[in-house]
Amino acid sequence: MAMHGGLNLQHSDLQDFLFAPIWNEKSGIPLSILSALARLGMDPWKEAARLSDMPRVGAASALATILARLPSGDQEHPDYDKLSQDLVQFLPEGGSKPSTDGPGKGRVGGGIMQTGIQTLGLIIALVLALIVLQVGGWLF
Repeated sequence: MAMHGGLNLQHSDLQDFLFAPIWNEKSGIPLSILSALARLGMDPWKEAARLSDMPRVGAASALATILARLPSGDQEHPDYDKLSQDLVQFLPEGGSKPSTDGPGKGRVGGGIMQTGIQTLGLIIALVLALIVLQVGGWLF
């Protein structure tokens, strides 16, 4: 089963950016970029990868536009341009690179084929167990 982009670490070099705090909410809890993008219905990893592929000035401008769509709660309207310029400093230089280590390394199809083979093996084992129980007179 493929993981949703927001749950995997394919672009782990984006974590510093995605977990950077934007501001504190009413409750005092910091709002991260990841949470903000998710609230706006965006895929945080895709958007962060897109921003990291842009020049810093363009990424800051695009991020300012995104952040302006967020409700700022009790805060006065923040200076989105300044905030975005600070936040894009957390993006990796030269764009994001998919991770080559971790759970999916060396698996065909990111683990989908391996999972399918494991499932098939489990089904075969269960069927064989049922046959043995039936032949032994322990079932039905």
